[in-house]
Amino acid sequence: MNRLWAITALVLLLLTGCSSGKTNTAMDGETIYKESCAACHGNQLQGAVGPPVTNMKSKYSEADVLKIVNEGTQKMPGNLLDKEASKTVMKWLMEK
Repeated sequence: MNRLWAITALVLLLLTGCSSGKTNTAMDGETIYKESCAACHGNQLQGAVGPPVTNMKSKYSEADVLKIVNEGTQKMPGNLLDKEASKTVMKWLMEK
């Protein structure tokens, strides 16, 4: 029985050590983009299923981009990110 407890404790310890501990609030805009946006907008912002998201600053205001990220569009779902992550990725996109 002690051996079973020791094995269980070891497995739990290893699983705890392997968790990434990542949260959107601790990530930078590029990381959030790659995890949540790149599948549709491309790894290099070039577009894929969704449109390219390059030169956003020349097309939109920060408020416009934040609204798109938060609310989505006809083809893009909204509410994919929490408020802090949305703001972080918006700021990052505006610099690209």
